[in-house]
Amino acid sequence: MNEPVADAPDRCPRCAGRFTCGAAGPAPCGCFTLKIDAEVLAGLRERYVGCLCPACLRELTKTQTNMPTSGLE
Repeated sequence: MNEPVADAPDRCPRCAGRFTCGAAGPAPCGCFTLKIDAEVLAGLRERYVGCLCPACLRELTKTQTNMPTSGLE
């Protein structure tokens, strides 16, 4: 059985797009530079398993002031 490759692309659970999460790598992950409200972050954790791609995170942080936690799709 093949072992997973460390730099293999991940798949975003929100948009199904491919991206590489940098959280475990030498460079900081793109999500570390975004400010996400605690309420929105809690809703994301309830709704999704795994990391969201930078594009989805940027979109959600742009609209987080107008977005209820129940409407994160």
